[in-house]
Amino acid sequence: MSGIDATFWRRCNICKKEISFFAKYYLCSVSTCRGKRTGLIFCSVECWDAHLGFANHRTSFAEEAKSPTKEAHMSQHEESQEQMQMNPTNTATAIENAASDHSGNSVAEQAAGLVAGAETMIVVSKVKKFIRDQGGLNTSEDAITALTQKVIEECLKGIERAKSDGRKTFMGRDVL
Repeated sequence: MSGIDATFWRRCNICKKEISFFAKYYLCSVSTCRGKRTGLIFCSVECWDAHLGFANHRTSFAEEAKSPTKEAHMSQHEESQEQMQMNPTNTATAIENAASDHSGNSVAEQAAGLVAGAETMIVVSKVKKFIRDQGGLNTSEDAITALTQKVIEECLKGIERAKSDGRKTFMGRDVL
């Protein structure tokens, strides 16, 4: 729960118990569990252990951490609200604007500029599974970023094709 009158910091992702301000909690050592979109937190080692049933980690451990004070949380919340008000564009709007950009930038340059602020546009777990199943390889985070850039590039090219055909619908043939 976040907001001006928050009575606790966040809830445990497993048991939903409240985690107070300036209290001990646990994080998973695996980066995918700590990411901005996932952000798993646990009130106890037992709850951390419970997530291993569906997380499929090779090796991991629980890391102890301390939640922020209420004042620190409030100031961080206010800063994020101000940032959202100053920069309200989302990924879809940015891609649409880049596709209509006729400044002479190549699609690759436009895509590279969009990747920095874009969310991952692929299902990471499925890509990692495919690479592991087909080649027996692990997948690094920069590979996911590169694939996101490729997806954005292909979307931008397809948008241009659809517009040049006078259509308002993006179709499979715009990608192929």
